Amino acid sequence: MKRGLRSLLGRVVGASPSPLSERPGRIRELDQEIRLPVAGIYVRWNLETSVATLEWDLKVVADPTSSVGIYLALAQGSIDGSTFYLGLQTDVWDPGRLRGAGKGLLFSTWWTFDAGATRLAPGGFRELGTHEGRFVGVRQPYPWVVGDYRVTLARSEPAAQVGAPADWFDLYIQPTVPPGTGPGRPELAGLRTWIGGLAFPRRHGSMPALIDEASTTFMEVYSRARRWGDIPRWDVDLMAYGDGQPCPRGVTEYPVFPFGNNRPMPNANARYDLTNDVVQLRYGDSTNRVDPAGRWP
Repeated sequence: MKRGLRSLLGRVVGASPSPLSERPGRIRELDQEIRLPVAGIYVRWNLETSVATLEWDLKVVADPTSSVGIYLALAQGSIDGSTFYLGLQTDVWDPGRLRGAGKGLLFSTWWTFDAGATRLAPGGFRELGTHEGRFVGVRQPYPWVVGDYRVTLARSEPAAQVGAPADWFDLYIQPTVPPGTGPGRPELAGLRTWIGGLAFPRRHGSMPALIDEASTTFMEVYSRARRWGDIPRWDVDLMAYGDGQPCPRGVTEYPVFPFGNNRPMPNANARYDLTNDVVQLRYGDSTNRVDPAGRWP
């Protein structure tokens, strides 16, 4: 099951070690046991202003399958001050069946424990959890693979049934195709899939809620790995967009996770690619740490 909220407790180191391939004992390092959950990469986004729609153009470069539970949280942030997170998992927990449902997406909030603040997509389900604080969330199986996608969090209509001024925010995923040799974002292609929706209270009753400008992407292993070397490769390129505009700046970090691992994940690397204006995340397997943490662009 997911334990990702605790990842924000991680202590951040200011610079990455020297490339792991140059060190003796690389095999011994990847053979060291770990305690789960364990995060490897944070990306801090700063949109500079609150937005009604937050999107991520996402390229899955390497597919980890579902053998190990890994969470790519595209955003941990807030909507008018109420915390949420959302993203892709290799094996989404289904509380109704008490087992994993395979690949999919999830969207959770901690401001309420009321199922009435959720709305389900066909084939989706909800979770009312207590294992990382009281939260509600919507989940949807989705067989993502190597390829290009756009994930969209968008404000929709007011949520009258919540009992206070509030708005619905819905999550979607849709395949895209690269723009070719010219500049510009990928083009939408294929079916748009609705993941589900959550209601968020307004900070000011007469003003529709907005997604706050700061959020964090993180990659985290949450189940079925005992050693660093057990983590399969999951390589991703991504960029966040607020109301259609690319995120102008951010920070990459390598956390020290405080649950017994005591050091950064050795086989994780993050870098900003100025040429293509994307953040490249390389995670698991024999990945080498070669890029320092730091601000971009």
